[in-house]
Amino acid sequence: MPVASGRIELWRRLALLLGILAGLGLFFYVAPAMVSVSAVDWKQEQANELKSSTGYVSQERKRLSQLPRADYIQEKTGGRVVFVDHQQWGAFFQQVQLASTGQFANSSYGNRVSEKDKEPFWKPLGPVSVFFKPEEMPFAEWGLIPEDGYKAYISTGAGGQTAYLLLRYQDYGAGVTAMSQPYRAAPGWLYHPYRNLGIGVMALGLLLYIFLPRRGKQPEDIAYSTGSMLAGDLAALILLLPFYGLPFLINGGTVQAITGLWPVTAAMWVLAFLCVMLLYYNAWHASYRIELTRDALYLVTFRGVRECRFNEMSAVSLVSLRNPGWFRKLSLALALLSLAGGRGSTQPAGSALLAASAAYGGLEIRAGRGKPLYIWFSDQRGAILIPNFERVPEAIAEAGLLINWEPREIEGFSMFM
Repeated sequence: MPVASGRIELWRRLALLLGILAGLGLFFYVAPAMVSVSAVDWKQEQANELKSSTGYVSQERKRLSQLPRADYIQEKTGGRVVFVDHQQWGAFFQQVQLASTGQFANSSYGNRVSEKDKEPFWKPLGPVSVFFKPEEMPFAEWGLIPEDGYKAYISTGAGGQTAYLLLRYQDYGAGVTAMSQPYRAAPGWLYHPYRNLGIGVMALGLLLYIFLPRRGKQPEDIAYSTGSMLAGDLAALILLLPFYGLPFLINGGTVQAITGLWPVTAAMWVLAFLCVMLLYYNAWHASYRIELTRDALYLVTFRGVRECRFNEMSAVSLVSLRNPGWFRKLSLALALLSLAGGRGSTQPAGSALLAASAAYGGLEIRAGRGKPLYIWFSDQRGAILIPNFERVPEAIAEAGLLINWEPREIEGFSMFM
């Protein structure tokens, strides 16, 4: 008696599925928070008080422009400036100032500036932000509260010169939503810290899918062709990628897909689950084969072996499987709606009509009072899906059983029968 085999086909598709699920999640993951740091030129800031795009300058701004520099700084910072040790943080101040004032190539922090601020046709009007992970600096000691939009000032001095930096806390968990994303976010390698890892995970899943060993098929095997299984996997992936990945794109990130417009995410992931089920049934069909002996017919898959002894068969009939009546009516209704909507393409209507009229050929084998065994061997066009299938009715006939060749129509979905 044959033994169950083909479990590698399940592992193959499981590797591909996990690669996509984990890889896309890592690809779209957004860092939870960033601290943006920019240089402060108080002389220029005070001069800008008298500048206005409309030409109108308020009395308050005029007053600020006339204050002594020390009083102006006191007014703008509210007196909340933390002085830091120059020996410890002097190099940090220097490199941030270089990057913040546009000297990206001369600063070790030049790669921490938003891509928007580096666009060749865009010239920043003032110092730009340099981004850091919160754990890269003692921001709490510097008076910066971890709340979105909160800011703090730090300064250091040497040789009679005092330098100032402005720190802003950016909570991407709260600030990134389906309707709101920062225009000048951190550069990609900080904003999406696991993007390259996500690509690697997806590539690994694909490589395992391709290179995991396959059972060598013999010319006389009664089994579905490898090509038809690859086509089924491709169809499942084409549907899975948008249904699973679009919620990340719509909501702005992986975590945001759950905390943001979660009803949209839930609806699309239900559809994605159907694609997962399609991959599972493709794995089952890929491991499916029929073995014949003098006394019995065996259906072998990774789920086990089903034995059908010829002397226990009570009836063998040809059946035609159509989609359930409710599904056919729904397909026809969608076709009519598509045509009534005046769409330029008739493809949706054609697909719906095909689903309504599709019929699959199969062999129904009854043995005693148990559940009938169905072997689906032809598609809706009548083409044979299982090479060498003609050996099955020949073996049944040689065992002395009569086959009813008059097709009998039944309803259902082939994957559930």
